[in-house]
Amino acid sequence: MRLHEVVRAYGDGPRRVAALDGVTVDFDRGTFTAVMGPSGSGKSTLLHCAAGLDRPTGGTVTIDGTDLGTLGETALTLLRRARVGFVFQSYNLVPALTAAQNVALPLRLAGRRPDPAELDATLAEVGLTGRGRHRPDELSGGEQQRVAIARALISRPAVLFADEPTGALDTRTSRDILRLLRDLVDRHRQTVVMVTHDPVAAAHADRVVLLADGRVVDELGGDLAAETIAARMTRLEPAC
Repeated sequence: MRLHEVVRAYGDGPRRVAALDGVTVDFDRGTFTAVMGPSGSGKSTLLHCAAGLDRPTGGTVTIDGTDLGTLGETALTLLRRARVGFVFQSYNLVPALTAAQNVALPLRLAGRRPDPAELDATLAEVGLTGRGRHRPDELSGGEQQRVAIARALISRPAVLFADEPTGALDTRTSRDILRLLRDLVDRHRQTVVMVTHDPVAAAHADRVVLLADGRVVDELGGDLAAETIAARMTRLEPAC
């Protein structure tokens, strides 16, 4: 997928604020990208525009060769259901539904009858074999996030977006979730784009895209180390 010269502005005239200001970035298939930057740098706006949850003011967002800007609301909704997965920090599970029912929700919304074998396989893929009948309040935070990831994967999306997916988890559980995301990339060639403020989380990625004031200002790749990422982030933080 690709963002080309993407602008997302709010307001008019002297009150106009550009949350994204001409962002161009590619996310190749089967890669894991972490997006980082100071507060207000445009990280979440980038994610929302890239996922089709928000429409940019200018520029283009392309997923699987489709320019999202050419789609009406209905077509955009259908594309998101079929080709985009999204994982939030707060899980966003339906409390009254079991884990399996939560995972099946995107299929039901798309008018598809869930295949029990497919549900079991997807739950197994995220390490939840035998937990499909449990409701969210019967699962740990880490298990709930795994359900959320399984729900995002059930439609086999072109891109899996994750917005601070470990923000509500303890260190050990966070590590497990990050290993799961890494494994999805390595074993299944899943494209993952993750917004995070945590250099340790970002070190699991193939590269780190750094934003400041709505622009891409740097990119780190190769053998990523949390210390290197943290040092580069420190230089982006405004002086107090």
